[in-house]
Amino acid sequence: MSAPTNRFSKLSLGGMTPTTRSRAQAQDQHSSDDDSSTDIDSDSDSSLEDETPAVIRSPSRLTYRIDNLPGDIQTRVRETFKDPPRLNMQYCRLRDGVYAFQMSELVPRSIRIGGPDSTFPLPRCSCGAAAPCKHVLWLLDQLTKQTLYGHDPGAPLTMKPEGHAEEVGEPYSSIASFHLDVAAEGLHCEVIRDASDSEDEAEDDDDQELARAREARELLAAVADQDPESYRPDIFAAPLPGKNIIKRRDLERTVARMLLDNADFYHYFLSLSRPSDPVRDPFRRLEQRICRVLRELDTHATTSPSSPEGPRNVAWAASHLTGVADLIRTTVFRRDRPAAPWERISACRALVRILASVVARNTDAHPGPTRSDRNLYARLIGDNPNGDFIIGTLLLLPDAAAQFLQDLEVISDAVGVNGAPGPFVEKLARLLQSLKKPAGGGEGVTRSSSKRQGRQTSGDRGSKRMK
Repeated sequence: MSAPTNRFSKLSLGGMTPTTRSRAQAQDQHSSDDDSSTDIDSDSDSSLEDETPAVIRSPSRLTYRIDNLPGDIQTRVRETFKDPPRLNMQYCRLRDGVYAFQMSELVPRSIRIGGPDSTFPLPRCSCGAAAPCKHVLWLLDQLTKQTLYGHDPGAPLTMKPEGHAEEVGEPYSSIASFHLDVAAEGLHCEVIRDASDSEDEAEDDDDQELARAREARELLAAVADQDPESYRPDIFAAPLPGKNIIKRRDLERTVARMLLDNADFYHYFLSLSRPSDPVRDPFRRLEQRICRVLRELDTHATTSPSSPEGPRNVAWAASHLTGVADLIRTTVFRRDRPAAPWERISACRALVRILASVVARNTDAHPGPTRSDRNLYARLIGDNPNGDFIIGTLLLLPDAAAQFLQDLEVISDAVGVNGAPGPFVEKLARLLQSLKKPAGGGEGVTRSSSKRQGRQTSGDRGSKRMK
């Protein structure tokens, strides 16, 4: 393990004294801009204010049209986005019909978001500044980046005087329909549960611990230049036991425990990772989001717990699946520069796994009056006469999709058994035919490499269903 240890020495952990807390938080801001976003095109950083005064770019790299706002709010928004606050997401919770987000600056800040009839009908920050303050603007921008589906990244969002984008609707409703735990995972933010919460919420806490352990594994595997799925199974095959953080004669295990124990250290480490590292790969992150959504769907197939956020049913899961599939497509093609080969491969890997997960769920496992309400496969593929769920995007990425040919053949066999409308079957057959043709040039892909690439797992419990 000498090579990984040498790589660890480059992190200069000795520089992390208590006096560098503000530096760590500032670096976390940069990490949050990149990692919570699914927009990996960060090389076009021209100032939109100079070219189009009415449109500005936010810390999450979304663009907003603000010429409809009062002058004082325009000024506040411009100043916030030009010099965003150095914030670190600590935790979030849903209590008494109000979402609360705890963030730390040099002093802690809390923001509460309630429904129209609650005591917090508008987002309210503990800083006491005029609304919307810079903390509210920053948080709503981060939430919009997580929860907004079906948006053309080339079109600016319209900001409301309250500080949120018009396109996402009322903030409380948008979080509720998305679900707080799904958004929190993308924000690297712990969800705090009440003692009275049900066993289902306790299982969500287990998911949070597994997600943080997975991210710690991805961070350390990148430093060691290894695949996350095969990196140190002796550490990550089970939850890390023991109360002692220091593990003598095992630096990697010690650092892993530090990442799980200390949020500030975790965010500092995350800020040093590369955009191409697994922990910051936007397509991998989106695939992991779907794994979580499907776990929740499967968990609640036989139970229907009461929740102010609404049911975890087929319609809810399908909205995430179609939203993520569309988001992957726009991230690859709606950008200022062509996607790199690794990005195209990562996008196809996520799409193929998502497609496989849907094909594997052709059962009436959920309550509802129609088959599309009960059966995820029927809703997205089987009973969708004009749909081309995921296949349309894969047809546009034949070079990268070829690495997953064997997985797509397995999917095709399953679709033949399940049944699907003619247009979907025709497009799937056309995709397979195009991938079997000899490549005219470029990087060739052998069947053995296709098998290895296509069957890698994301380290998530839900990946076992994506074979």
